[in-house]
Order: sequence, then C-alpha cells, then structure tokens
Amino acid sequence: MTRTLRPRKPSTLSRSTHQRLNSYALAASAAGVSVLALARASEAKVIYTETHQVTRARVPLYIDLNHDGVKDFVLRTMYYRGSYSEVGLDAAGYGNNAVVGKRFSRSSYFFSAASALPAGAEIGPDRKFPVRFPFMAVELFNRLHTSQHSDVGPWVGKGQGVRNRYLGLKFVIHGKIHYGWARVSVTLGHQRQYNDVSGTLTGYAYETIPNKAIVTGKTNGRDVITFQPDTLGALARGKK
Repeated sequence: MTRTLRPRKPSTLSRSTHQRLNSYALAASAAGVSVLALARASEAKVIYTETHQVTRARVPLYIDLNHDGVKDFVLRTMYYRGSYSEVGLDAAGYGNNAVVGKRFSRSSYFFSAASALPAGAEIGPDRKFPVRFPFMAVELFNRLHTSQHSDVGPWVGKGQGVRNRYLGLKFVIHGKIHYGWARVSVTLGHQRQYNDVSGTLTGYAYETIPNKAIVTGKTNGRDVITFQPDTLGALARGKK
C-alpha cells in the first residue's frame, strides 16, 4: 500500500516574533554576522547588548561589542606585591581599540586612568583616547602598616566603588572607527586579596555608523536595538 505524503503546513510566527527577528537580523548584519538576512542595516542604529558578568581573579572578562567573534576589550583584575601591595581593575582595548581616559599623577606615581563617565556623555571623534591600557581603580596597601591603604582612580568613588558608570570605547570594524560604551559597577573590599577590586559588566552598546557619536546609557528609542544573541535560536522556533 502506497502512502500519500501530504505537504506539511508551515508554522505561523506571531507579529511580535517577526518584529523581534527583524531586529536581531539588523543587529547581526550590522555586526558582520551572517545569521539572518531579514533587514537592512543602512540606517544609523545603536546595538545594545544586555548582560551580567562579574570579573574574577586571574580570569579576563572579554567584551565583543559587535558579536563578530573578535575580542574588542577586556576587563582584568590585578594583584602586585612588593614594597607595597596593589590590587586593582584594568580596562584595555585590543589592537587599535582604545578607552576614554587621561593621564595624571599622584605623589611620585604617574597613572593612565579610564574615565568613569556618567550616563548622557557623548562618545565620539571629539573625545580623547590618550592611553591604551588604563586602570580603573586601585587599592594601595602599606607593606609595614597593613591596616593602612589608599584608593586611587576614577572608579573608587568614596572608597567603596561606583555604580553604573561608563567606559567610553573606540574600536575598529573592517578598518573603520566606531564608538561605543560599557556600563560597569565597581566594588572595593580592602581585604588585600586578589579579587578585592571587582567589576560587574551590565551592558554595552555601539553605533553601527562609522565615526558617529554615541550617548552613554541610551538603551531606548527608535534607533536602539537590544541584542540578545542567546535568544536567536528560541525566536527562530517561534518561542518568546
């Protein structure tokens, strides 16, 4: 007996799912990732990525701003023990990528520090990127008087760290400069341990148009797309 095969009825995605798929496709296209070809990336868009990652001792925290599989920036804890003990958190860009910062001195020390920018700051061609490997926050402990310490850096706040401040970022996609930001909270423990100074990365974004400025902390609006790579598979199956 021959069984007649009937064509399968295609599943129907909801309108909201279609809209979200289109948004993710635009984000993927802007990032140079051939995931879905459902929308054009010719108009200016800010691609915002939600996340929650905490730095760990001896484990670099990498940031891939445009999700192309290339590491763009890194947050890294540090620990030094010598004539004094130093515990801190650094930010750095790979290649020609750079972080907004400044050079300054304190006593006999000279520092290159990453600026702790507030929400609403503009990151673009007018910003200065004078250093490649700036630090964010450092605890300095006196070797002889173990209870004595000092806090150095724009991210130390009043000795307890800061919440929801922004790194200003400049990075290169296919030879062209783009601007972005990373939202980070920093805490200080003052316990002379490897993970005394830690950072929590809660989001990052970049502008898809080369040399176009971006505003720190902007995560809403018609020109903003929230990108969540881990949900692409579920969306393709019509799941919310």
